[in-house]
Amino acid sequence: MSHSFELLKKLSAVFKVLAFVVLVLMAIGLVGTLMAAKQQGTAVPVPVVVNMVFSGILAFLMMFTLGEVIRILVAIESNTHKE
Repeated sequence: MSHSFELLKKLSAVFKVLAFVVLVLMAIGLVGTLMAAKQQGTAVPVPVVVNMVFSGILAFLMMFTLGEVIRILVAIESNTHKE
């Protein structure tokens, strides 16, 4: 019975990996936006930067949380399932 819920375990891991990918892409986009503003000699677009940071962090937290919820539910089911 150790191979039960393998798909859900893999899906949980996929959500966690995607969460970190989103976080890295947010950081890359943030650095790119700041570098472009500096290179053009314009002011830093504060609303764009704030939106990018908050939406990136929110997306990271949502995906990571979803992966953890799936993992916890699988663990609860595994521990309470009696044959």
